[in-house]
Amino acid sequence: MSRPSSQSDAAVCPAASQYTVTCLVFTYANSGNKADTAATPPQRLLPNIPTHHDKYDVGSGEQFDDLVGLIEHFRLYPMIETSGDVLRLLQPVSGTRLRAHDIDRKVQEMQEIEDYQKLDSKCGFDGEFQSLKMLEDRHVFTNFEGTRPENAPKNRYRNILPYDQTRVVLRRRDNRPESDYINASYVRSSRLSDSSSSVQSSNESLDSVQSLILNSESKKAPPLVSKSLSDEALREVKKCLKLDKINGNLCRDVTVKDKTYIAAQGCLSNTKDDFWRMIWQEDVRVIAMITNEVENGKKKCERYWPLSGHEERFDGLTVKSISETHYEEYLLREFDVSDDKSCRTVFQYQFTAWPDHGTPGDPDGVLSFIDDINRRMIKNSQEADAPEQNILCVHCSAGVGRTGTFIVLDMLIDRIKTSGFNCDIDVHSTVKLVRAQRNGMVQNKMQYRFIYLALQEYIDGRNIKMRKKMRVNVNILCGATDRLTSSTQLVEIPIS
Repeated sequence: MSRPSSQSDAAVCPAASQYTVTCLVFTYANSGNKADTAATPPQRLLPNIPTHHDKYDVGSGEQFDDLVGLIEHFRLYPMIETSGDVLRLLQPVSGTRLRAHDIDRKVQEMQEIEDYQKLDSKCGFDGEFQSLKMLEDRHVFTNFEGTRPENAPKNRYRNILPYDQTRVVLRRRDNRPESDYINASYVRSSRLSDSSSSVQSSNESLDSVQSLILNSESKKAPPLVSKSLSDEALREVKKCLKLDKINGNLCRDVTVKDKTYIAAQGCLSNTKDDFWRMIWQEDVRVIAMITNEVENGKKKCERYWPLSGHEERFDGLTVKSISETHYEEYLLREFDVSDDKSCRTVFQYQFTAWPDHGTPGDPDGVLSFIDDINRRMIKNSQEADAPEQNILCVHCSAGVGRTGTFIVLDMLIDRIKTSGFNCDIDVHSTVKLVRAQRNGMVQNKMQYRFIYLALQEYIDGRNIKMRKKMRVNVNILCGATDRLTSSTQLVEIPIS
């Protein structure tokens, strides 16, 4: 490959000059010592990547449909020029990873790229989503158990099968091999954990935000208050200066520790017993159901729970309906589930406003749904009979589209709650992570886009709440100091 004469010759896609998301920045590998590297900054350029039949052709027999696949290739394999110089990909100017507080810019950039490209699917949300298919084809996981003739009747859809490596294995009944099968997969997010440095940077970011807001209100927060206060005013000042001992700061929240998901298909008439066996075996206390029983005249999920005030038996388990509460876009049902020895309370949240293969019109309802579920799981984990593991069972009809979208969104929200707005989030990599554990998670571009929009809504909403809370605390402090009395007690109240 000959060296491009100038950056102006580079054209990765038609929007390269206008949208930095399309730019690939390379650096010449320096074979000299560290002193040479420090003295001579790396030379960067934008190579001209040719296209062939609307695919990026890197000249080695490999072609890529989109930029994400192209970037993935160059991250693994450097370019070697005819002169012998080695070119390594320094970075795509705008990849899929971003800081949480940059979500507005990212969404706007992706939308502008799509508007500019019109029907070209290589860029924007569609470009990122389409690249997942290429990466998914590289998986070597098997699904032998799901294809066994004796297990086929337990699958709602022939092409949606759990991987053997991640499937939930039920305890066998009467040594029957087929009795351990259910179309459900474990999905874990352990690789999304933050490092301590990320948490530290998050706290530093919060400090700067707090300082900015206090300055904008023209109120200076001293390191301590040294005043003569009445008992009532003293209590108010202490209250407003006391940081939440659990949250640690205003943009970090309590999350469910070591959460594991079970992604499952909607029940068939012949799998209801297996479903409750799984719930009992895995000690699941919360179920997220993201489908209606019937949608567009098609059966999406059998009713696997008793009607309100009734109870039903499922293979040795008794499920009794305790209550049913209706909210605007979802229902909450409470069940007592028992065998011959013990009883557990299981909560089922059913979201009813999410169309199959589509997305809700507004993320607010889904965010409230997720928040309510996580509050319940946190409360459950604090009970005397708390489960050993925090497992959330999520299902829709196939257990991949709406289920995958929910799980990815919940994973990323948990990450932000844990590490603050300064942490890195990556929708593309997270979808890739869950797809490596259950095939087909997040089915289409609309659902992929919805994850971005819901994250944007969540982060914007949290920012607003954080600023309001800070302003309220400042106002309380000012009001308390205005009510100073002539008490002779001199007190010092440290902020930390």
